[in-house]
Amino acid sequence: MERAFNQLGQLVHAKDAHKYGAIYTCPCCGANVFKAEGIVQSAHFRHERGQGSEQCELYVKSLTSSFNPNDYSTMLNRPFITFESSSMDWKLFITFPYLTPSQAAECDLHNLHFKIKCNEMNSFISSAQLWPNSNENKLQIIPKEGYSFSFERKDHQDCYYKLGLNWPEYIRGFKNNVYLFQLVNNKFCMMEPRELSINDTFYMMSRERIKFPNEIHVETLNKKYGWFAYKLQLPSLLTDELIRWFQQFGYHLKPPYYYLDILKPSTFGRKNNAFLIEDRECIIQISFRDFTQQIYHLVHIQPDYTSKEYRLSDSYFKITLNKEGFHTFYIKNHEGKMLHLYFGEKITTYFPIEYDSRITIDNQKLTLFKEKKIRKSRSINVLKDSLFPYWIKEKNKFPKKLDNISNDSHQFIEKIFIPGIWTFHFSSDGNDSPYEINWNNILLAYMQLEQSKSYWISNAQYANFKSLLKNIDNKVLQSKLAYYLNLYRNQVPMIVKKLIEKIT
Repeated sequence: MERAFNQLGQLVHAKDAHKYGAIYTCPCCGANVFKAEGIVQSAHFRHERGQGSEQCELYVKSLTSSFNPNDYSTMLNRPFITFESSSMDWKLFITFPYLTPSQAAECDLHNLHFKIKCNEMNSFISSAQLWPNSNENKLQIIPKEGYSFSFERKDHQDCYYKLGLNWPEYIRGFKNNVYLFQLVNNKFCMMEPRELSINDTFYMMSRERIKFPNEIHVETLNKKYGWFAYKLQLPSLLTDELIRWFQQFGYHLKPPYYYLDILKPSTFGRKNNAFLIEDRECIIQISFRDFTQQIYHLVHIQPDYTSKEYRLSDSYFKITLNKEGFHTFYIKNHEGKMLHLYFGEKITTYFPIEYDSRITIDNQKLTLFKEKKIRKSRSINVLKDSLFPYWIKEKNKFPKKLDNISNDSHQFIEKIFIPGIWTFHFSSDGNDSPYEINWNNILLAYMQLEQSKSYWISNAQYANFKSLLKNIDNKVLQSKLAYYLNLYRNQVPMIVKKLIEKIT
């Protein structure tokens, strides 16, 4: 086979591998492989005698050059280990990827099921029939160093190949001393030590008892199989001491690189660890910690574990949820605040039609469950004796709990919200803008940009100005301006520079 994992878990090609002094493992069966090449054959990886199978070659061929075993969508496309808790007790499972109805019918026709055995003892653990319902496609396990799959009969194996599942025969188990389990699509999935950003509830397993820093909220679970288990919640502020504490276990904890927030619908409930929404039409807001990337990739994991990837450059993303169940969104190749949604049930929590928000804008009180989008104003006042806890989102910053607000900081506010209940958005673009925009003059200025003085704007200003183009009714004018904006990007005429300074 042409590719294998190196000691860092990276997928490398045989032509780039070292023949001596390096250890490589088969992505399918987990056995050690070595580099071989000759006069006739090109460089390739080969199993030791008696190890490996035809399935190894088929599985490795199915992996693309961009395969990343640590990517969440990749992880859910093959069997993975999950953690489930009930009160103080907990269980481990190997969860199988979702089967389509046609694949499930084929499995039922051929009576296909898998058996799992522990590599080190070669003993049978359990077996299960695979069904379309992904919640049932799991096998309970105990912590072992590795798990391998086998078939009860030859016709089962033939059916497996016919379905084209291409799952690995081996899953790496519990070889380290500490493991974290992070929420992805309503399942807490085992994570290998790596760079990560965690600001939600997660689970930790350890071979030894752990003494946690005071700022971490810890719930100790029962000790089982020689392992300690904990339910943890990190504070909103990640201190240097907390980061160094995680490094001792091999996890490089960093502040979130990005933050995903649901902009529409404004009202939602809760289901497990996700936002419960009734409306399938959603708008997601993407914020970055340090700067806004020009191009980034948003990954959407759907309830059946299939995923879609969107190439974006805007701070807002509109999507229609076509499948009922849990949905997870995250930015590819970066760690940050993921977004978990659940679509498919009625929200059972009802609120009064009108309720005093205790927020005053220019001496006018805002009403909960009524106003949503508020034009930027000169005076904002929030009373402390509110029934609900308010949070504030300022420009280019992450949301934080609102202690008090002074009038000199109002120009940076993007929204004030009650998590899970209501959001007030402060807008200065689109039809709510107090400024009249003459798009014909702006187009003329762009056409004369080569002969006149130009100015530079930031990436955030560029993204804000680009979003204004969506409000132009004349589609011909809109397309022409979009052309010049993409051509000159951060280089703009004076009229655009002044406009951006006014609205931001």
